[in-house]
Amino acid sequence: MAYYESIIVIRPDLTTEQIETVTNRVSGIISNNGGKILQTELWGRRQLAYMVKKTSKGYYVFNIIEGGGPLIATLEGLLMIDEDILKFMNIRVAKPSLDPTPLAPSAELPPATETSPASSSGLTPEEEEAAAEIKAEKDDDEDDDEED
Repeated sequence: MAYYESIIVIRPDLTTEQIETVTNRVSGIISNNGGKILQTELWGRRQLAYMVKKTSKGYYVFNIIEGGGPLIATLEGLLMIDEDILKFMNIRVAKPSLDPTPLAPSAELPPATETSPASSSGLTPEEEEAAAEIKAEKDDDEDDDEED
């Protein structure tokens, strides 16, 4: 069996229940044609790069599928006629990575290390120190210019 990564863009005006129905329908197509979904990630509502069917946003769903070529041909044929699907792409991969993708919503937020105003910039302590030195140099240069 071959492995495929599949991204489906669903109309953004659907409710959560309707999005679940569409994803369940896609899962049913895959399982009824001898395939298996190894991983599913709901990437959420995102801005499209260009207008598709007069829509500028879409709800993204990412699947890793195990199956054969006839499964993908059937899946693509059914996705083309589904009015709730804006776009889709299926890509064959040699070995799927089951790690979460960078676009996957994180389950937990990283713990805050400091509560000082400088740490809210997202810089490491070394970067903050370098930024402070650069700012001090700029202030010195401005003071020199004012004296002239």
